[in-house]
Amino acid sequence: MSNERELTKNMKDILKRNGIVASLKDYEARKDSLIAINASPHNVLDFIPDFIMIDLLKEFDCGFSGYQNIDEFAEGVLGYKHGNVQVMRTIARHFFIFNTHTKEFELDYNFKDYSSTQLEKMAKWSKQELLNADINPSMTVYEIDAEVRKNGLKKSIRVTDDEYKVIEAYSVADDSTKDKIKELLKLQ
Repeated sequence: MSNERELTKNMKDILKRNGIVASLKDYEARKDSLIAINASPHNVLDFIPDFIMIDLLKEFDCGFSGYQNIDEFAEGVLGYKHGNVQVMRTIARHFFIFNTHTKEFELDYNFKDYSSTQLEKMAKWSKQELLNADINPSMTVYEIDAEVRKNGLKKSIRVTDDEYKVIEAYSVADDSTKDKIKELLKLQ
């Protein structure tokens, strides 16, 4: 759960660094976009760019025009229940990246051909683990999980992308650097 909070904090920090300021006008435009998407045949992934911004706008005290939180908003505007909100949040936090040119969050190019169901289930793995494994969108979630496990990056513990980078850097460090790290961490 703390990993989810950290990802959300990172997304908010990205908006602040890029000078994105919430406004009621932006909120209304995004709400109208969500309503328009919901009125036509759609994929859950179509909702996420606007959903991310509305979810993050509450952090800027933009308000929800009568809704207490994103769950009430999603149910009142889209008819979506809490489970759908959690699915969109999970996919957004793990697979959407900020495009500095468009100033929007977009699905990471490496994962654009996967379905929302695959992405939801794949979120338990780090992006690096998924990219290092030999997976493709035609595979089932079970096949993807088996391939990532076979690749050996994760056995019984979950590591974040940052932790994996540290582990990878440690694995190629010279002995004196490793000794310094062990001493710092009080490892034998």
